[in-house]
Amino acid sequence: MAPLRSVPEIRWGLPLRSGLAVSGWLAWAAFRVLPDGAPLRVLVMTVFLLLCPGMAAARWAARPTPARGAVSAVALETAVLTVVLSISLSVLAVVAFYLSGAFTTSRVLIALAVVTSGLALFPRPGGPHRRETHAAPDDTQPMKKRR
Repeated sequence: MAPLRSVPEIRWGLPLRSGLAVSGWLAWAAFRVLPDGAPLRVLVMTVFLLLCPGMAAARWAARPTPARGAVSAVALETAVLTVVLSISLSVLAVVAFYLSGAFTTSRVLIALAVVTSGLALFPRPGGPHRRETHAAPDDTQPMKKRR
């Protein structure tokens, strides 16, 4: 039997999770305090909307898969998943507020900050010590005949 290999994963320690939970509220504060079109406001809002909700959601959605390639491939998959989930959550929030007739940028930011904080702070299903590993396929052994 082949040895178990696990995929490198982000260590979701309390400092990272706390920073992720606070990020939405910092983006909302930047939105409220900084003037329209300020470069810092644009930067903070862009980073939050493109990364933070997706990173918090990826913590819940992503599961380790068998290691097939280099660590850079795993990092690229995680980055793409983070951006796609962030954009998806942002679109869902905007559409929900728009269709209900209550759309404002501030409301969408607050909703995304609440979702991001909740996903970042609540423990993952299955407990904090759950670690999944998968056996790599053993290609060296010939296939056994089934009867």
